[in-house]
Amino acid sequence: MGDASGNSVLRIDQKLPFLSAPFSIGKNLYQYRQLLSHFVSRDMKVKYHNSILGYGWSILEPLALTVTFYILFAILSDNSDPFRPLTILLGILAWSLFGKTLSGGTSCIQRNSSLIQKVYFPREIFLFSKSGFNILQFLLSLLVIIPLLIHYELIPTKQIFLLPVALIMITLLSTGLAFFTSILQTKARDVEHMVTIGLRISFYLSPVFYPLEMITKGRIPEQYIETYLIVNPMATYITMIRSAFTGDSLNIPMHNLIITFVSTILIFWIGSIYFLRKERKAVKFI
Repeated sequence: MGDASGNSVLRIDQKLPFLSAPFSIGKNLYQYRQLLSHFVSRDMKVKYHNSILGYGWSILEPLALTVTFYILFAILSDNSDPFRPLTILLGILAWSLFGKTLSGGTSCIQRNSSLIQKVYFPREIFLFSKSGFNILQFLLSLLVIIPLLIHYELIPTKQIFLLPVALIMITLLSTGLAFFTSILQTKARDVEHMVTIGLRISFYLSPVFYPLEMITKGRIPEQYIETYLIVNPMATYITMIRSAFTGDSLNIPMHNLIITFVSTILIFWIGSIYFLRKERKAVKFI
């Protein structure tokens, strides 16, 4: 199949083997990189259109949540985290990247139905434009941690390389899940609401406004710690982002890291196969 410009668009059911879905998507993203950039830029302009503070909201929103959870955490917990405001802020930013990418990706096919019906291009562009937009939001929001880093006299160490790794893995995880939910959303509009509820529950079950040590050191039985880390990969990725700036060690067993990385890659890989096999039929429901 070709698009209007004559460029070939590789689909999973045409020229490529079954397991080559991610490579097919990667090639299409490169081929349509200008369109992808346009969608990311469009989302930025729409979000801050006629806004007095503009991009400042990318800082104020997580900052306001940080203050709220800092007060609640100070009241409800006796944890002596020396970097508590920074810990909470980084947790919120990491979770926002995951949650907004998943929720935005879930509804992106349905909400772009008018454009999809007018012109053909790879529909995964919509999902990755959400990923790109939220990564850009995350990077802009990181500006707010600079005063905290100065206050705590934190100097970047080799742990800072955990940051890009965590960002890549969070993007793979959220986009991989969105591959499934975006297709299901075209058939049943309830999926979007289920994702919203699931994200709210997962928010409190993940170490967003508290450190991972609160869970792994006494909050749950020791025999369930490994299971918790496996079924909740965001716990690992949030901790990685915190360690990137504080310089603290992860204190996560290497085999748990490997399992988390592999499971995330598998979710993305299987999700990409599912998406490319179903997306042409799914657009008939929008």
